[in-house]
Amino acid sequence: MLQNSTVAGMLFLSGIAAGCLGIGGAGTAAVAAGAAAALTIATAAGFMRKRRATEGLTGFNAILTGCAVFTFLQPMAATWALLAAAALLTLPLKSVLDRAFSKTGCSSLTLPFILATWAVLLTAQTAGIGPAEPAIAPTVAASAVAIGQGALKGLSQIFLIDSWVAGCIFLAGLWAASRRAALLALAGSAAGMAAGYCCGCPWLEVSQGLWGFSPALTAIAVGHTFRDAKAGWLRSAMTVTAAVMLTVVIQMIAAPALAAAGLPVLTIPFCAATWIMTAVMSFPRRKRPEN
Repeated sequence: MLQNSTVAGMLFLSGIAAGCLGIGGAGTAAVAAGAAAALTIATAAGFMRKRRATEGLTGFNAILTGCAVFTFLQPMAATWALLAAAALLTLPLKSVLDRAFSKTGCSSLTLPFILATWAVLLTAQTAGIGPAEPAIAPTVAASAVAIGQGALKGLSQIFLIDSWVAGCIFLAGLWAASRRAALLALAGSAAGMAAGYCCGCPWLEVSQGLWGFSPALTAIAVGHTFRDAKAGWLRSAMTVTAAVMLTVVIQMIAAPALAAAGLPVLTIPFCAATWIMTAVMSFPRRKRPEN
């Protein structure tokens, strides 16, 4: 979640564990095991390569990949082998992609996770690894409580977890690292929910936070991590709002196209919107002619 904080990291891991145990939603214990294994593998490899493992930059793509692999695939021996390979793959991918994005003022963000996960899913199709049994989430009627839980689930879905309790823990982790980031994440998730619902997306998807996780990340990135420190609050608010809406539009376009290929959209909307908005923010403004 773009935070360099040990306390936040501990809370994020606690949130993953809580969500995967089914606290506050439908959980899958294998997802927590996969996330922990991927994080351990990538961090150990990062220390061996003497990269910036101490800042967590070698592990975040891997832990997301670990969550994704067992969200979509059955927990069997072949899946574990693919997970280990994918966790290691995120390291060179990040190194290469970060160099490619170095001149843009941004980074590769979660693109290594996306590419590694897609590679695993495509390999699984040819290796005969079946999909995981989908967790059955109860249908909830639209209400103030459901909307609040949905906004929190938008935070938990960043780690592919359907749990409002996990979302609360993730929010606490963000708050410990940066109050601004926490507020932006919650606002981004809520705005993504609202935009998805207004555009006719199924209420079940909206209530599960599936239209909130990418906007939440975009809000943190554009409004906090890569923000223009010289911009006033009004301009910053307008930029974040535009970024969140752009994220939803990209998801509406990309999700059906990727689904046709049997691939999930993951955090592609967040990455694309953040790259576009950081490019726009870095574009030099014209100076007014002096009279």
